[in-house]
Amino acid sequence: MGELITLRIEGPILENNIPLDIALDSLTAFQNIVDKSYLALSKSQRISKKTREEFRITFTKIEKGSLDVDLDIILAAVVTAQMTMPFITDLTPKAIWDLMKSAFNYLKFVLESINKGKLPTYSQTGDGMLLVNNGGGDITVNQITYNVAKESLCDYQDIAKLTNRGVERVCFTGKTEPEGIEINKANSNIFSPRTEVVPENIQLTCEIFDFNKHKMGGKISVPAGQVVSQGEYNFELIGDQDIASYIESMLKTEVKLNCLQEISPNPFGTSNILKLQVVNIIK
Repeated sequence: MGELITLRIEGPILENNIPLDIALDSLTAFQNIVDKSYLALSKSQRISKKTREEFRITFTKIEKGSLDVDLDIILAAVVTAQMTMPFITDLTPKAIWDLMKSAFNYLKFVLESINKGKLPTYSQTGDGMLLVNNGGGDITVNQITYNVAKESLCDYQDIAKLTNRGVERVCFTGKTEPEGIEINKANSNIFSPRTEVVPENIQLTCEIFDFNKHKMGGKISVPAGQVVSQGEYNFELIGDQDIASYIESMLKTEVKLNCLQEISPNPFGTSNILKLQVVNIIK
């Protein structure tokens, strides 16, 4: 016994044939989201080969015109266990599907606020739940929902990108439910990272290990103890600068740069640095 879900993809690109890349990308994203929900409920770190033999998604029907696929979440081991131990109720195909829906609804709630320029705020309630305020209202989520939303964001972003490839709508619904998970032309923009430039200059001691004179940018390696976290960052030059000094700097193990941070607000913590805009080399 599983949980039957229908995937429907609509758009002009599917009018005559079903492009394999569109089908594979949407199904891969769905598989990833299901897996992450399973791992959260089972308190596991990864899907093992043995687990995959007992937990999988199967096709039951596929139709043309739009892409209509019936998907069945099968969890054989749990079904068998429940026949002998009825108290096992948390890890079921329905529980996985319900967690997917609640995590998606939470994601939409916080991403819509970020899209309007408001970062969500979090506070802990007495019963261990998270109270989330998006500047216009509150919702309460548990830690599992929060974790699955955080882990699944990249997969929903991949689905949203399909709307730039001739797809109008991607929808997952349960067989007896009018609503489920839907990303379409109207709401896909909230899944695209909004960027902004922090106006305050920062100084970094780093190593330039890659530079492309045509793109006027490259990559730097930043050691620990800097204004930004240790790691590698993309950068681009702003203003009219002499690229020769940057090419020469690649021969050095250390250089000081005056930079601006181009960031993307993160609903789950510190904003992500997408790239650094380099104002100049500090002599």
